[in-house]
Amino acid sequence: MKDPRERNWPVPRRQVIRIDLRSLSRLLAAALLCLWLTAGARLSADDAVYRRGSTTPLHGDITSVTRTEVVLTGRTNKKDYRIPANEVERIRWEAESPQVSQNRIEERNGQYDKAIAGYETALKLATNENLRTDLEFDIARATAAKALKDEDQYDSAIGLLEKFRTNHSASFRYYEAMRLLAQLYMNKGDVEKGNAALQAMSDAPWTDFKMETDILKAKVALAHDDVGAALKALDGVIAVAPSTPAEKSRRYEALLTKASCLQKQSKFQPATDLLTGILDEASDDDTKTLAETCIRLGDCYQAGGRTKEAILAYLRVDILFPKEKKQHAEALYYLSRLFSQDGKPDRAADAAARLQEHYPRSPWTARLTSAAPK
Repeated sequence: MKDPRERNWPVPRRQVIRIDLRSLSRLLAAALLCLWLTAGARLSADDAVYRRGSTTPLHGDITSVTRTEVVLTGRTNKKDYRIPANEVERIRWEAESPQVSQNRIEERNGQYDKAIAGYETALKLATNENLRTDLEFDIARATAAKALKDEDQYDSAIGLLEKFRTNHSASFRYYEAMRLLAQLYMNKGDVEKGNAALQAMSDAPWTDFKMETDILKAKVALAHDDVGAALKALDGVIAVAPSTPAEKSRRYEALLTKASCLQKQSKFQPATDLLTGILDEASDDDTKTLAETCIRLGDCYQAGGRTKEAILAYLRVDILFPKEKKQHAEALYYLSRLFSQDGKPDRAADAAARLQEHYPRSPWTARLTSAAPK
């Protein structure tokens, strides 16, 4: 006789129906969930424009791109948003892979080789023309940033930007490419091509770009010890009454550059007065300007032989603005030196250790390690 467990016991009809209905309900729920997720994915897969000074992107479909503006149409309200090109911080294109956002973070953190490799991989896979154009600019921009720290890369960066300028003259990145070209040519010492790029930059319809053109001229003059020419270029920028966040940022940049000119002339008190004025005037939210001003103040105190005041200026960056990575790394470098001079070796060692731990790829870390006794 068979074991009862092996027998095919009949299932009552009601139970069979109950099982079938339960299975059907589950299948239906799963299908509805899939439809909902698919619809949600379609709705979220749109273009997003991130604007300078705003944390809220505009979503929709980009319908037009020129040198001076990007037009985005909302999918729900069908409204056209005309965004000036100088206000566009970045665009996340509908066809863009999530990895590109990570590459942009790497670029901002100074990991240029890693970012460039990621952009190049994305470019090979991209089919959307707007995305391809933006990726070409991303590669050129990251290469330019790398070149501004390593002059051996000048020609490579200039070649990429000149190619972008020729092939994508209608891109909203055009004037930004001109700014980078001007910087590279001037740093390289090719004044003629640098001035041509600056002239192209000055054709932009925005006041902040015209202001930046004069600031770049001033920085080049200052680098060649022509303080008089630098101050003359800055006067017009400083006289502008800013009406936008970008114009305000350019004016602060001009004031910071003027302070460097005064320091170069050993006019330390007027320079520190100017910098203190910026600290009093700038918004608490403008942490980049505040951190950079503290750095310049520390530099000025150092040049004037006021070590303790310099330490306090750099400490403000360390304590108040550690998220401003570029300035924070510089502050830690100088603190590691000045604390030693002030007879505080433990605090000097702490600053050096934090610089090496948090900013291993920073040029300030490289400077620290190259200056260390062998």
